[in-house]
Amino acid sequence: MRGCSWHAERHGEPATEEETLQREARHRAHRRMEFLHHLSIFVPVMLLILAIDVVTGDEWFIQWVAGIWGGILAIHFLFTFVLDDLLGPAMEQRLTENQLRRLDERSRRGG
Repeated sequence: MRGCSWHAERHGEPATEEETLQREARHRAHRRMEFLHHLSIFVPVMLLILAIDVVTGDEWFIQWVAGIWGGILAIHFLFTFVLDDLLGPAMEQRLTENQLRRLDERSRRGG
């Protein structure tokens, strides 16, 4: 299947189970590293904005940036650590098997 690094095939041959597991593990590790990178940028930027807000003493600006960016970070966390297990390769496999079963049933009925 194109676009799915965990289900890649080499020269038309199906990937072995070990290769598939390694690709999936690399995919998940990469997604987790991307989240950690995102978090490592978020924290110092929030500290910098907080310092600017404290020094200027005017109206606080950090709550807007922290709220919006924090929400985006929370969504990133959900997709990386929660939904990847629900919507990742296992879900793709279940959907593929379901579609194969439906196509097989349709071909047996002659339609």
